[in-house]
Amino acid sequence: MEVRKVNVFFPIFIVGYIALSILAGSVMAVLVNMGIPMPDWIQYVISEGIILVIAIIYMAVNRIDPMKDISYKRIGFVDGILSLAAGYCMIPMVLFLNSITMLFSTNYLEEGTTTLLTYPFFMQVILLAVIPPLVEELVFRGIFFGSYRKAGMSGAAIMSGLIFGCFHLNINQGLYAFAIGIVFAYMVEATGSLWSSVIAHFAINTYSIGVVQLLKMTGIYASDGQAVGALEGEGELAASAGALATVMQLIVLLALATAFMMLAVLCIRIMAKRHGRLENIKVRTEGIKGIKKYLSAPVVVGLAICICYMIAIEFAG
Repeated sequence: MEVRKVNVFFPIFIVGYIALSILAGSVMAVLVNMGIPMPDWIQYVISEGIILVIAIIYMAVNRIDPMKDISYKRIGFVDGILSLAAGYCMIPMVLFLNSITMLFSTNYLEEGTTTLLTYPFFMQVILLAVIPPLVEELVFRGIFFGSYRKAGMSGAAIMSGLIFGCFHLNINQGLYAFAIGIVFAYMVEATGSLWSSVIAHFAINTYSIGVVQLLKMTGIYASDGQAVGALEGEGELAASAGALATVMQLIVLLALATAFMMLAVLCIRIMAKRHGRLENIKVRTEGIKGIKKYLSAPVVVGLAICICYMIAIEFAG
């Protein structure tokens, strides 16, 4: 996998995803008008399916064997627990960044997952916490980070995080997805395995499911999903940011985010030490300064498309 090839792939991936998503949505609307029921979960599965299909085509064209060229090395029980812990420790950071963006942006993911969080528990886990980590980690840490890594670690982590954030195509998710995307890259580097980021991604996505289950147990959660928090940390603290995100709340969230991120970093360092890869995860300023070597014309075009789309939906909303 080469940087040049993956740079060209990025705008194609974005345009293909948007176009196919619009096409799928139009087809579903026609079917609904014909009286054919289309449960919300179908659209969610189709969305992840589009990502996977585009990725498979890219790997086929470039003769990439996901089991050989992408690191799916098995990780042990201890690494699994540390990855899970690191994922949960990132949630306060996600909540803080989400609270910031909710001050001026719409929470589109909460709107899109409200119905999904009324489904049976096992369906919630499969749809929100199993499928997305498996598919998205293959693409963003497997293909993108795996390609950029050959040109340097720090720059590769930032670029894969930037692409991951922009791919979400809305400002609200984009900021925290950028941040956790960088951390996920360092987890993969620490263990040499994509499974560590898959597990951490799973942990973050189970947050809202767990909150909803607790609300159901206490009778607070309405059957129509009105009390829902959102996926990947978009919970109650941020869902009504306009009313609740006071300066004091943001300070508290920032303090919690800082403390728990220190624990997440500790988990990552322990994993890196266990695998003799501590040197690999050192942040090098020369790698960060050299980020421009990744920014070829196709990447800039892809980023511009994502930013324009984000701005457009904010004004449209």
